[in-house]
Amino acid sequence: MPYCLNPSCQKPNNPEGGRFCMNCGKNLQLKGLYEAIALIGQGGMGRTFRAKDLGRLGQPCAIKQFLPQFREPELMKKAIALFESEAAQLKVLGSHPQIPELIAYFEEEGYLYLVQELIDGENLYNELQSQGIFSEAKIYQLLEDILPVLQFIHDRQVIHRDIKPDNIVRKKEKGKRKKSNSQLPSTNSPQSNLVLVDFGAAKAFTTDTANRTGTLIGSAEYVAPEQARGKALPQSDLYSLGVTCIHLLTGISPFDLYDDVSDRWIWRDNLQTSLSSHLANILDRLLERAISNRYHSANEVMNDLQSLVNLSSSSISPQSSSNIQNYAQAYSQIRQLQELLSLGQWQESDRLTNKIILQLANKSKVSKLQADDIDNIACDIWIAIDQAWMEFSNNRFGWSTQKQIWKSLGGKMIYEEDTYWEFANIYEKFSDRIGWRKPRWFNLEFSPKIWRKYENLTFAIAAPRGHLPSLFFWEGFNLVDAVLYRLEICRQTRENS
Repeated sequence: MPYCLNPSCQKPNNPEGGRFCMNCGKNLQLKGLYEAIALIGQGGMGRTFRAKDLGRLGQPCAIKQFLPQFREPELMKKAIALFESEAAQLKVLGSHPQIPELIAYFEEEGYLYLVQELIDGENLYNELQSQGIFSEAKIYQLLEDILPVLQFIHDRQVIHRDIKPDNIVRKKEKGKRKKSNSQLPSTNSPQSNLVLVDFGAAKAFTTDTANRTGTLIGSAEYVAPEQARGKALPQSDLYSLGVTCIHLLTGISPFDLYDDVSDRWIWRDNLQTSLSSHLANILDRLLERAISNRYHSANEVMNDLQSLVNLSSSSISPQSSSNIQNYAQAYSQIRQLQELLSLGQWQESDRLTNKIILQLANKSKVSKLQADDIDNIACDIWIAIDQAWMEFSNNRFGWSTQKQIWKSLGGKMIYEEDTYWEFANIYEKFSDRIGWRKPRWFNLEFSPKIWRKYENLTFAIAAPRGHLPSLFFWEGFNLVDAVLYRLEICRQTRENS
């Protein structure tokens, strides 16, 4: 139904097919091409409408109407400049799948209008409110998706100047079933579903930008120190992206994540889940207040995102490029694991977990893994895999859950050769508890137990607590104490670092 754009109209909704508002008589079609359908946003600078482009066979679009709530000449002048700036920057940036396309910009009957591609989805601030804090995997995905967009606009001499969760929209996927709240976007997808919006604060920069003082633009919680002084740089967008990430990780206002007394960020103290040192170090560098200590470009962040340079808590000593590639592949597979777990694909997740460990140990079977192999795999790998299983199973599966069960049965973290039979006795009780063995006869309690086949394990959330992952199942029975001890040492090391 056409929606009247006259701000004074008391009954803006009109029947389908009308050209003029039945209440106030205003023409319902801008330039005879664009027809508003519904009001979808309103703020101090204007209103945004869902609309259709009649010149493109009714294709959905968005109409922004400049309608400031103030009349002071100086403020009006700046507001008009910002509105026009958005159109100018969108035109400069051209067509990019993660930036709204500019369709038209014009004045009609005393009002300024901007028509652009309609981004149908939810911004990350609303996603945070509805789904809770972001996992490490979702932050990795956010960085991988948005950093190329920032490099794209910076290469074209544009600074966004207002990077924040509200201005990153997760576009709805067409033709696919709706994802669950915890589902992550596929890391194998060639096209991201995250879109950077609201270029109203964007500006062109030149090599002498840092020497010129301008007006403060941006949202105070996310703005870089130099931008607060009116000297925005491309690195200012990187700072704001870092602040966006710690807000999404903690759910806490960035104002409360900085301690003015000690003059430092305290976001790590407010994490509700553990975070790999790899990602934490990247975020710390994005948040450096001194520009010289911050990343210089989005490309530099992307390179670091894929590297192992910052794995400070791990025991990696790469001696070959193949070792580095194995770990880079492992981190990619862990993000794939998180997606599979979020979808409840438990058997695929179990197989991928074992595959990651075997690849890093350079072994073909779980039965060939030794304690030394376990100790030589980086702590970040063990913690990230365990955290993924725990998070997406609501603590039902994962090595931490298996450790709780193991210790409750009297199991130790370290066994020697002369205590093998004690270990074997506990392992049988452990396997019975988590459902890897079953009674031979009619599920009777006193019946002798027999081992299930792997394909007969229960790959469902209804499985017994600790049933998955299956790294310790039968072939890997001798790994229980080694892996659980390694995980405990890794967590202690991280807590003390």
